[in-house]
Amino acid sequence: MDDVKSIQIFIMYDIESNKVRYNIVKYLERMGCYRIQKSIFLGNLSMEKYEKIKSDMVEVQSLYENHDSIIVCPVSSDILRSMKIIGQNINLDVITQNKNTLFF
Repeated sequence: MDDVKSIQIFIMYDIESNKVRYNIVKYLERMGCYRIQKSIFLGNLSMEKYEKIKSDMVEVQSLYENHDSIIVCPVSSDILRSMKIIGQNINLDVITQNKNTLFF
């Protein structure tokens, strides 16, 4: 079995257009990202998908005149584990596919 290198990324955006925002949400979900807040997604993706998302977000941004911002930010597993989530619980293990197994 090939070990495909994966990367964890946050995608955050501030997009004015409802139509563009809707299409970005659907696109990120198709790419395997999980919505953790209204404008924040987290994904554990192959490097190929990471590069594709970055490229596609640049293209979307260039298609129309806007004051939008899209941030694609790689993040390490250590950083994710050290995050403090206040309020609604987000199961990061499901997103990052971090499996903890106990052996007896």
